[in-house]
Formats: sequence, structure tokens, C-alpha cells
Amino acid sequence: MTEMLFCYCCRVHHAKNEMRLFRTRHGYRWRCLRSIEAARRDHGERDAFGQRQTALNREFARRAAEHNWRLRQLVET
Repeated sequence: MTEMLFCYCCRVHHAKNEMRLFRTRHGYRWRCLRSIEAARRDHGERDAFGQRQTALNREFARRAAEHNWRLRQLVET
């Protein structure tokens, strides 16, 4: 099985071969190639990538909250 690493930028697990150590002001962190390449594009494309990723992250958080709410409802009944 492929080792998975967490990308601090897009907040998703990726295969290790799709990741690179990236230096941040907080030290080295794993970042996926997709987010690194997106950061190298021009300003408009970077903003579009960031907005898409933000929408994905919000949807993931909404689904997780909904799932947790349903689990709490099952426990309470």
C-alpha cells in the first residue's frame, strides 16, 4: 500500500510520491505537487486555485459536521 502524507496547503492526504517537503516560516511541511505548481502560476490563476480549494475545504468541513451531528443524534436516541 502507498504511504500517504497530509498536505498542509490543500489539507488532503496524497501518495508520498506526489509530495515534497516545503519550507515555511514554521519549519518544513509536506506539500503536494499540485499546490506547488498552482502557486507558480500568475496571480489570477493562483487566486482561482485558492478559491476552488477553499470551496472544497468548506464542503468537506460541512459534510464532516453533518456526519458528526447525525452520529450524536443516534447516540442520544
